[in-house]
Amino acid sequence: MGMGDAVRRNDESAADRYHRRLAMIARHFDTNPLVGDALEHLLSASRRWLATQAAERYEAEQQVLEHIQSVMDLV
Repeated sequence: MGMGDAVRRNDESAADRYHRRLAMIARHFDTNPLVGDALEHLLSASRRWLATQAAERYEAEQQVLEHIQSVMDLV
């Protein structure tokens, strides 16, 4: 949820912190392929969001929010 809030606020430093935290915990879900894949998709989307210039982030933001919802639905 924090990642979604950071993305909505366009808070790059907070989103980066959440991205790093998610990357650290993602490996703990290797035994659950559904959750692991959903986290990998979220990490990829957040990486794209972070790499996109602030004025052009709308599409990347929507992808991050969709992937957050996918993870939430699984856990």
